[in-house]
Amino acid sequence: MEVRWTEQSMRSMQSHELMLSIHSRALACHCECLGMNAENSWAVCANTTPPYNVGHYGEVMQKWGLINEKGEPII
Repeated sequence: MEVRWTEQSMRSMQSHELMLSIHSRALACHCECLGMNAENSWAVCANTTPPYNVGHYGEVMQKWGLINEKGEPII
């Protein structure tokens, strides 16, 4: 059975592909930031300096393509 995609169906599929890409990158970034939060929390419990600051979180978001160099969202 051959599937024939209309132009509207193709645009819809492309939009879904973009949204899934953004969502997967956001989830990956969130997981990495949660790990950083855990390390910072442990450092506080151990009475040491937390290893990560706001700049580190920005670097992670930039790495995953969620923000640009200016800190503006990329969509």
